[in-house]
Amino acid sequence: MFAFFYIIALVPSLIAALSFIFSRKVHWIEWLASTAMAFIISGIMHGTAIYGMTRDIECLSGKIVKVIHMPQWIEEYQQRHESTSTDSKGKTHTKVWYTTEHETHHEYWESHLDFGRIQETKRIDNNLYKEILTNFGGKIEINGKQSCSHLGGDFDGGDNNIYVVNNKTGYIYPVTTTKEFKNKIKAAPTVFSFAKVPTNAPVYLWPENPNHMRSDRVLGVCKINTREWDLMCSRLGPKNKVNPIIIGFNNVDSMMGKWQQAAWIGGKKNDLVLCYGVNGTNIVWSFVFGWTEKEICKRNLETILLKNPINDSIIPLIEKEIIMNYVIKDWSKLDYITIEPPKWAYIALIFSMILTQGFFWWWARTNDINKGQ
Repeated sequence: MFAFFYIIALVPSLIAALSFIFSRKVHWIEWLASTAMAFIISGIMHGTAIYGMTRDIECLSGKIVKVIHMPQWIEEYQQRHESTSTDSKGKTHTKVWYTTEHETHHEYWESHLDFGRIQETKRIDNNLYKEILTNFGGKIEINGKQSCSHLGGDFDGGDNNIYVVNNKTGYIYPVTTTKEFKNKIKAAPTVFSFAKVPTNAPVYLWPENPNHMRSDRVLGVCKINTREWDLMCSRLGPKNKVNPIIIGFNNVDSMMGKWQQAAWIGGKKNDLVLCYGVNGTNIVWSFVFGWTEKEICKRNLETILLKNPINDSIIPLIEKEIIMNYVIKDWSKLDYITIEPPKWAYIALIFSMILTQGFFWWWARTNDINKGQ
């Protein structure tokens, strides 16, 4: 347990107390400093262990709401210079002067992304900017002026306007991003008794979606168009706080769904993972997992997978079911989970404690601060 971290911190404190009692070389301030250092080290190691064990990411879905063109321009500003000198009488003199400088702000383009809970901006290239401009309706609006980066700076050339393209047509560019969250289940997976994954089980890695404009959430033999799936996610994500993933498995039994669930430790915070098995042209099994307050949503999705062709035509059925019945898990209900520190945390703590306390007491023994001073 993590309480042991602070029990370990008591050891240097007791040693420091005995040193203070029996050695005139130890000052009471050194005793307190040693104790404080020990508990600070324990606290840092405690926090580091908890963060490392529970740090996880979830995928959020959204869309591009506008793009901006920032043209090249030149800023003029006054640069302050200062020098000091000492005369023959020992007086210090300070000389201040200014020079006129110029900075070129280079052209760039950026997209503004809306995920409901958060908003982000990302740099894009000119080709993508032109594509989005066309699909958003081809209307460019002048919206504001360039901001000087230097105090008292002024515009001195180039183009001082900011050009904004808002979405006038309703065309959707689906996008994804990731956000950190605290996952106690990851730190204590045995609480939920997930199946042990065989080493040869063909499970998939969780899709981190490195290309934020095209996700990897359609996996396996699934014949669903990725853009159509991403469009659904862009509609569901901000409102329903869900990250749907679909995986088609070929010629494996239904246990594969359980293994995939175990490999992902039940899924991320907002995952809703639709798994199914294909044998020839037949859907022979389905299994849906994810953290939700309403299990009926998962059972209904399993039925949808079994009774319908799995192509783009199934997307409206999946979307409707999620809108009607999906409720994301209240993760505060998992605060009861007790996390046990890993062995490396104990080893790192003891090593850090010996190193820091050893150095401190070497310094305490060799300095000129003695008891009674």
